Amino acid sequence: MFGFARQITIVLLLCIANVGYLSAFNGNVDQFRLNFELPSRSVQCITQDKQGLIWIGTNDWVAYYDGYSLQTLPLPQNVNHGFYKRIYSLQNDTRDRMWIGTPYGAFRYDKRNREIVHFLPNENDINSKSNVIYSIALSPDNQIWLGTRNGIYQYDEPSNKLLLSPLFAHHKTFNEALKSERIAKCIYFDKMGLLWVGTEGNGLVVINTKDRTHRSFHYSLTDSTTISSDFIENIYEDSFGSLWIATADGLCRLRRDDNNFERYNQIGINGLVTDMTEDKTGTLFLATDNGVAIFNKKEQSVEWLKNNPGSENTLLSNDVMSIYKDRSGAIWCGTSKGVCRIERQPRFPLLQNLPESENSLSNNSLIFLQADKAKNQLWIGTANAGIDRYDVATGLFTHYSLSALKLQPGYNQIRTGILLQNGNLLLGTGGGLLEYNTLQNTIYPKIFNPQTELKEIYALLESRNGDIWMGVLDKGLYRYDNKSNKVEEVSLPVEYSGKKDVYTNIKVLFEDSENNIWIVFYQGGIGRYSPANKTLDLYTQTSTHNGLNDNIVWDIVELPDKMLVFATGSGISFFNLKTKTFEKRKNFNAAINGSVTSILPVWPDYLWLGTEQGIVRISMTGNNIIRFSERDGLQGPLFNYQVAAALPPYLYFGGNNGFNKIDTRIQFDNSFIPWPSVLKIQNDNGSIDVNQLQTENNIPALSLSSRNHLCEIAFSAYSYQNEWRNRYQYKILPKDSVWKWVTFGKNSIMLPSLKSGKYTLMLRGANSDGKWGDAHEVLIIRVKSFWAIVIWSILGAIALFGFLLYLLNKRYPHILKNYQKILSKKKNKVLKNPVKLKEPDEKNQKIVNALIATMETDHLYTNKRLNKAQLAAVLKLTELQLAQILKEYIGKGFADFVNYYRVEAVKEKLKDPKYKDITLMGVADECGFNSKTSFYRVFKEVTGITPADYLEQLKNKR
Repeated sequence: MFGFARQITIVLLLCIANVGYLSAFNGNVDQFRLNFELPSRSVQCITQDKQGLIWIGTNDWVAYYDGYSLQTLPLPQNVNHGFYKRIYSLQNDTRDRMWIGTPYGAFRYDKRNREIVHFLPNENDINSKSNVIYSIALSPDNQIWLGTRNGIYQYDEPSNKLLLSPLFAHHKTFNEALKSERIAKCIYFDKMGLLWVGTEGNGLVVINTKDRTHRSFHYSLTDSTTISSDFIENIYEDSFGSLWIATADGLCRLRRDDNNFERYNQIGINGLVTDMTEDKTGTLFLATDNGVAIFNKKEQSVEWLKNNPGSENTLLSNDVMSIYKDRSGAIWCGTSKGVCRIERQPRFPLLQNLPESENSLSNNSLIFLQADKAKNQLWIGTANAGIDRYDVATGLFTHYSLSALKLQPGYNQIRTGILLQNGNLLLGTGGGLLEYNTLQNTIYPKIFNPQTELKEIYALLESRNGDIWMGVLDKGLYRYDNKSNKVEEVSLPVEYSGKKDVYTNIKVLFEDSENNIWIVFYQGGIGRYSPANKTLDLYTQTSTHNGLNDNIVWDIVELPDKMLVFATGSGISFFNLKTKTFEKRKNFNAAINGSVTSILPVWPDYLWLGTEQGIVRISMTGNNIIRFSERDGLQGPLFNYQVAAALPPYLYFGGNNGFNKIDTRIQFDNSFIPWPSVLKIQNDNGSIDVNQLQTENNIPALSLSSRNHLCEIAFSAYSYQNEWRNRYQYKILPKDSVWKWVTFGKNSIMLPSLKSGKYTLMLRGANSDGKWGDAHEVLIIRVKSFWAIVIWSILGAIALFGFLLYLLNKRYPHILKNYQKILSKKKNKVLKNPVKLKEPDEKNQKIVNALIATMETDHLYTNKRLNKAQLAAVLKLTELQLAQILKEYIGKGFADFVNYYRVEAVKEKLKDPKYKDITLMGVADECGFNSKTSFYRVFKEVTGITPADYLEQLKNKR
């Protein structure tokens, strides 16, 4: 049997020799944001269940993480001692039940019924060493095995008990002198089905559970081919089949061809190694008492991650007790001070001012970026009256100071800048135009003929014919004719009345491929100006029916397919130059969800966007989106307009903290495909446990009333690698025909208003690198008509009442006859004494008219504090007289009278279209109601229906 193992190993080792690895580890240490919510910050073990939850075993019980919140598992009643709550191991079985190893036996948690079952290997002796569960493993035939302080046990499903395995040492009387041979500190099943047992002082044991043979390996001081220590901490088989042993004195690997071991003490892996895992490149990550060792097996080199008290991007503690790679590729570290994650991710280089270095930006606050593709360099305008030049090939900065030129006031304030066709740099400043001759290395004011004084130049454009267009603050648009060397004001054919401050403040100028000049007016939309015809087409959010989705525009680019893209305060908009129309693409802005300040296209695949929430890469179809943040190395969340440039294959985006260099050839390698599911459902009645819902075809089914069906549905992608970038889309069938985006950063939706019927919530998710999973059904929603429920409830109550009367009449017939007589008398009494209103005389009629006028004309009911005394004073009556008038001539009490007018006012406002954007309680507040409770109660008393039902009736009438 072991000869066959040697053959397999030779093949695997040959594979290892021919596999290439990526370059040195480039990662980020992320301190888990919920560390202080853990039962204890001393983390002993970490694992992931079938659903995707991350389970964390601590010194004080266990918790699980769904990607958004941390939940602590309820504590069993029989675990109240602090020592008993210590978690040694976690293992998920094939039925998605979590097994928990503790010093007081094993616990099994079933999410479906929230049941925690306790197992003691030795039930007859609660102090038995066998009840200390060090490790739990799942065998190839899906059986649960448990390594204890005294022997190995196996879970027997039919008897629901833990049975002692005869394959490993166990003694009824535990002798401390011989304890090491029975302590199964760690157990592990390899890919060939062999059971490996690491002991605490007696080396390593391998057992063939089928033929019941075994073999032992021990440490020898004189033989370097033996294991590193007899104290075994963990066993791990990598993706190539190599078996690695973590010991109290370093790391070793089994050479299966000769059953000898290779030690790694000589490369610095010494001392306690407690756990290990590998990333997708085959690099080993080792948990030690001196940090995390990152072992490159091919290069035989080690890189260390350790605690650095001066940095947040660091291990919380060098005492690392567990390490685990989840299925999305994130590597979790359990330390004595909490959980960290090590993430391999694309990092965008940040170029900024370094006070100790001349070779850096002169100032981090940037005004513009201009790319000189011929010389492969960037021109950078900064906020400190300086111009920087960055050479991409050498990475060197050159600085030019405007302050040193001693120009007139205002010239030091850079507003914008462009690179001219002749290679010179043209700057728009507070004092006018400056031109920098890049060949002569001189800067001088740009003088026109005749001399024209233009200050506060915020927008510049050089058209293809060499003319220079300028947007001048509070003055409008000017054009410099390069042939005549003259400047003229461009009279825009637009009505200035009331909007002069809009049309004389120009922020952006752009020339399209048809030689039209696009003018961005400050918060006033955009204009397409034809220099040939001197005509202007003005586009605003209103005039384009939201085709231009916002009147604030920050950038314009043209794609090779003659499509213009506008960066706006609400995303991006598209204008087709061929059809001269805006094209609505809602899926883009739902995905972007915010203001876009700059656009750099990488045709034909992606648009890269500088936004107020970081950098976004979105596909040309809008279906694939990745959002990058400061955790990816960005200069900050907000990127400035005009501060973007492209020197393929690199893109540059900047803001107030320097600029980032982005290599568009980056391969995003998170291959995990999310399969999201519903986490929880929250409504007015509280939280609904999804696991407790009935299922239909294994899909949770939720039943709601049409009157009370508003609820929030939360979900998770269970992808923990750069998880803040996960995205979701959903459909509610058959209601929705297109996918809807979930707001970035959120993982829940509010269920919309649904008519009675059956619906299916479809959900799909994307991981941090924009890889989308298939759509699937996550929740069935049955909405039952409220009135149908009421009617059936009433009918049921009537039927039950009738049945009870039948039984009562049959048993006591005289009682029912007497009750019917009493009821008949009461009915006749009411009919004989109906309430009648008096006809008012002339004097009282005037009082009644005045009383009604205070409501219908003066709207006195809108006073939330209106009382009987105040109303009586207005009418010059006593409170007693007012009460008598209301009772005798109107037939209502004071409160009913006032509330009637409040309800009528609410009904009228709800019919008025101008109140469509005001909430129901906002309308009620305007009409005099001072609380939601009183409003709902009074409205139903007056109308017989709730406000929500009244709104529904209005919608149906429309």
